[in-house]
Amino acid sequence: MSIILSAKHIIKTYHESGRNLSVLADINLEISPGEFFVFVGPSGSGKSTLLRIMSGLDKDFGGSIFYGEKLKPSEISFVFQQFALFPWLTVAQNIEFGLIARSVPDKKRREIVRAELTTFGLEKFAHAYPRDLSGGMKQRVGIARALATEPRVIFMDEPFSELDSFTATELRKDLLRIWRERKPTIIMVTHIIEEAIELADRIAVLTPRPGKIEKIFQNTLPRPRQERSQEFYRLEDTITEIIKP
Repeated sequence: MSIILSAKHIIKTYHESGRNLSVLADINLEISPGEFFVFVGPSGSGKSTLLRIMSGLDKDFGGSIFYGEKLKPSEISFVFQQFALFPWLTVAQNIEFGLIARSVPDKKRREIVRAELTTFGLEKFAHAYPRDLSGGMKQRVGIARALATEPRVIFMDEPFSELDSFTATELRKDLLRIWRERKPTIIMVTHIIEEAIELADRIAVLTPRPGKIEKIFQNTLPRPRQERSQEFYRLEDTITEIIKP
């Protein structure tokens, strides 16, 4: 089986006020191309820290991250919890930003931006600024920007946690549709177990700090996931039992 990313013996320690705070302890895992992999765990278990290490945003850690399948850093995108849009750029310019950084020709950039605007229903907001958008629209722009560069791996740090439940539900549907169509590898953090079960091929449960992988669940529920099914509830209860203090 081919591997697109692997973590070997990852540890993370913060040094604060003369003492050491261990955040992650001996994390080991492998992720396959096209997989939808989700981390869950209690607050403070190091989920977001691990995501930043795996994506290359945090380089101060022990252990090793390996990128397989000839994966390049330029083929990785990150979707942040707090939207992280540039307030001085329009919606179209925000989506275009990564393409400019990669020196994509003007005509090709315009075609890609137009396509992503259509995919996320943002055509009428192309010239609007982030301040004029709702939270849901901002996150649509953030995801569109991440996808515009055609990444092979997308990291997502609780991308729906700032949204109301209805908007989050709709965006999850959009994300699953796009994932089925384009088949990037998605590695995501969430604190909502139901969200993890709805989205993931596999779910890694982290322990309280220092975070370790308690168990990785293979999510065999057929898609689309039926949230009110007995199988869904059973898996949710099993994961909740592991996480709860």
